[in-house]
Amino acid sequence: MAFLSRKNRLLVVKILGLLSIIRWPNVLFTALAQYVSAVYIFTPNRSHWDVIKDPELHFIVAATAFIVAAGFIINSFYDLEKDLINRPHRTLFDRVVSKEFCLRMYFIFNAVGLAFSLLASWRVLIFFAAFIFWLWLYSHKLQKIPVIREFTASILSVISVFSIALYYQHVSWMIVLFAATVISVLFNRELIKDLKNLDGDLAVGNQSITTKWGARTSKNIFGLVSIVIVAITLSFYHYSTANYKMGYVLFVSFSSLLAWGILTTTKGKKSLFWAHRIYKIMLAGGILYLVIM
Repeated sequence: MAFLSRKNRLLVVKILGLLSIIRWPNVLFTALAQYVSAVYIFTPNRSHWDVIKDPELHFIVAATAFIVAAGFIINSFYDLEKDLINRPHRTLFDRVVSKEFCLRMYFIFNAVGLAFSLLASWRVLIFFAAFIFWLWLYSHKLQKIPVIREFTASILSVISVFSIALYYQHVSWMIVLFAATVISVLFNRELIKDLKNLDGDLAVGNQSITTKWGARTSKNIFGLVSIVIVAITLSFYHYSTANYKMGYVLFVSFSSLLAWGILTTTKGKKSLFWAHRIYKIMLAGGILYLVIM
């Protein structure tokens, strides 16, 4: 960036800082998951091309992307003190973006998201208005309440992907099972994040399952949810007709139990790193399963 003026270099750094705050890989992953869900789950009787060329689908995905990005901004706004402890290097980079700029972009992103949702329908607009409020409530209040914090974060993540169900109005038992699996996986991922962010939560007074009942209880709950994940994924065997269905069941079941084993037998941050990485792979594998189920 040597060829840029100081003002332009600062602008580039601010843009990079904003992209870091909105966690653009997560936003892209959500958009990808929505498109895959629309094509392979919610429109079983339509051709893939008919689904993709539907402009209202793109409006809903765009609305979700902007509103989820705004949700990350407001969450970062409230979590700044905690993040300075848990993720000091990344947070210091993010701080090149002022709080005033973050709040301005928060309102702009939400406004753009609502505009896209209105292009889809009034019903979608009302849904996303409620979603924005729920995201704010989570960042401001709910993430300070143990159990509610982890469960709400899991539900919000699923809603961000399955919001297109409101448009297609197609629900089946397979979709319910898949959503239950994703919620359970995300709940365990939140437990891992609680363990990773223990120091910051204690410093700012945020209550999580880990801060209230201890790391051992968190790991026991993690194990219980892992067993639930295995039970749910095994039920896919009865409802999926694909030849490779047991491969997916074994993949999710083994991954859940492996992460639990790592957390209970290995000490230190490495165990949290690998358990978190396993859960990221599981979520990506879930998207792949949607394509081939």
